[in-house]
Amino acid sequence: MQKRLQKLIGLFAGTAIVGMASAASADRLMYNTFMPPLAIEAVEAQAFFEDLSETTGGDLSAQVFVGGQMLGGNATLGGIRDGVVDGGFIVPTLNSSEIPHVAMLPELLPFADDFWAAAGATNETMMLNCAECIADLEHQNAVWLGGHAASPWYLMCAEPIEQFSDLSGRKIRVTGGFAVRLINALGAVPVSLPASEVGPALQQGQVDCAVGNLAWLETLGLIDSVSSIVDQPIGSYHGLGEFVFNKGSVDRLDPANREALLSKIPGRIAQITKTYADQEASARTAGKEKGIVFWQPDDAYNEAMEDFRSRELDAVAADIVKLGGSADAEAIVRQHIETLERWKGLVADVEGDPEAFAELLEREVFSKLGQ
Repeated sequence: MQKRLQKLIGLFAGTAIVGMASAASADRLMYNTFMPPLAIEAVEAQAFFEDLSETTGGDLSAQVFVGGQMLGGNATLGGIRDGVVDGGFIVPTLNSSEIPHVAMLPELLPFADDFWAAAGATNETMMLNCAECIADLEHQNAVWLGGHAASPWYLMCAEPIEQFSDLSGRKIRVTGGFAVRLINALGAVPVSLPASEVGPALQQGQVDCAVGNLAWLETLGLIDSVSSIVDQPIGSYHGLGEFVFNKGSVDRLDPANREALLSKIPGRIAQITKTYADQEASARTAGKEKGIVFWQPDDAYNEAMEDFRSRELDAVAADIVKLGGSADAEAIVRQHIETLERWKGLVADVEGDPEAFAELLEREVFSKLGQ
């Protein structure tokens, strides 16, 4: 454990002396997620901290605020920065002007066709490969301790879809610059909304459709509003910061408690990934039983998507520069694409197995921290 701690401790400046040998003292954290209580991120965060408290005999516990009780999606990063909370779940595109390089990851959704691979690549990029991403969070007094990828996005609509032209003019919920470009490419009208507002927006007619993962049919209650789904995955929304913490809060933890926190993160990332896979399968079954039509896209839809993807890498790099990021943004983008491809090979034998995936994350990413 001590050797592992010495590797991981390199993430933090001003931490307690590694060689200190003492019993853990009690620490309590405040953690915020703006996602609704039944959303995967909220459920898994609560389970994570309950497990952590049990493992440490109560020496490290947390008060978890869900559903935006403490901070909304846009405000969570600032709350972590200012010490309003010790940690939280962030969606980088909600703070793209503050963390432009981190926000690159979810913007590359159309190129992440395997969400197990995207979960691994997320953490390799954020913790090992992208100095600019790490610096983004340092400027916010924050540190990335682990993140995940969601199961693929699908286009889900309240009214039937029978041909590509049916999408013309429809108001479609999105988040992120790439999604705005995507919806424009489909001839529809983008409407930016956080995930927590999608259900009410569909019910009230504020939007006609939404892009999101199938799990939302159940976790966000969209199953009662959606009648038609384009049955072609758009890609995995990844780079989601489930474990982003105030740097000072992590520094102040008793060394044994800090080690316990860090050591449990790979396993929880793996469990989140497995939960997304299970909920996608469950939601698809429930949707079909409900009578939702899963429309197989026609040639016109496929051509529009292919044309969109052909231009998108350059557009994402240009966005980073516009937001004040590195002039070498194209190289950063292409490195992440290469990392995504590498992880597709790495996960080939572990998809569906959270224990094996956690071991892979540990070997490829977490064991290398501080080296």
